[in-house]
Amino acid sequence: MTNKTSGFGIGELGQAPESSPLDKLEAEHLQPQPRGERMKCDCGHWYLRKLVMSTSSGSSCPDCYDRMEDAW
Repeated sequence: MTNKTSGFGIGELGQAPESSPLDKLEAEHLQPQPRGERMKCDCGHWYLRKLVMSTSSGSSCPDCYDRMEDAW
């Protein structure tokens, strides 16, 4: 059997594939992302800071904001 290094993988069994810069980027992309900062709204719920909405009566989560809007 010959030591084939290209083609259909014949003779390459057990060898580690070469990594490329693209493989490293893909591995970084697949890592879990940080959850983000949470804060307690004036409505009493905990929400991600970037999703909190500002109202005339203070801060509110999107769910409570929708309920307040429906009450008007």
